[in-house]
Amino acid sequence: MLESLGVLAEDGSTQQVAYLDVDKAREVGKGYERGLGSIGLPGGVLSGYPPPPWGEALKMTQVDASIDTSSAGRWSGSFDVEAVTAELKSNGYRQTGDDETWTKSGRNGLSLKVSKQEIRYAVNDEGSMAAVNPENGDSLGDKEEYQRVTECLGDVYRADFSALTSAEPVHLSAVGQRAASTGTTGAKNTEIFCLIAKDEATADRAAENLRSVVADKSPTFDGTKVTVGKGDRPVVRAVVPDTGAQRPGRLILSNIDLWMAIAPSEF
Repeated sequence: MLESLGVLAEDGSTQQVAYLDVDKAREVGKGYERGLGSIGLPGGVLSGYPPPPWGEALKMTQVDASIDTSSAGRWSGSFDVEAVTAELKSNGYRQTGDDETWTKSGRNGLSLKVSKQEIRYAVNDEGSMAAVNPENGDSLGDKEEYQRVTECLGDVYRADFSALTSAEPVHLSAVGQRAASTGTTGAKNTEIFCLIAKDEATADRAAENLRSVVADKSPTFDGTKVTVGKGDRPVVRAVVPDTGAQRPGRLILSNIDLWMAIAPSEF
């Protein structure tokens, strides 16, 4: 996940970021009668093109991992470059600038770079790919906040990060999805909720808010364990167990009370 965050330039911190280990999500989804739904699919603008600019030349089964914001990202996997670029040409895309970037006038500013191992994309009026080509030391993966939240989340197959808000009581937060088992009926999912607070007092308040929600909303969050770190900009962590009857992603799709408990207005 941290390597994937290294693809996004620092400007991406103003947006929400979604990371997905697509391979693992496929396996996890086999344990749920209705699959994982949107939690098992890459986010970002590429998923919202009907039809996609590459036609039938790229299928989701070829994607192994993704990192997306609302306007830029990277899909990793195994791609047929000739087939994808042929479809881009037929749909009006042309190579520009470095002869590796494909753009189409009037297509909402979508630009793409295609290789056998990855597709990088960005949406802007200039056809720039700077959002997914950060200079050394200037990526989200280089920022301490993302490093610490990534460490807090641990081994997750999906993570959804809020925008970085250094001026607010909570600087950065994220929800991760962790599977205890994959490919088995009734697989249990655990959701990890992590945040970085501006100081210990804020961290203690955040933890108190989270514990209050767990108690007040019982049995929705029963079994949740909240821990608080110490020191400069401490990390608060909540581990929320699901049951096999619950589809992963409820903390960001339906049961959003924990997110609301750390909103700026709550401090």
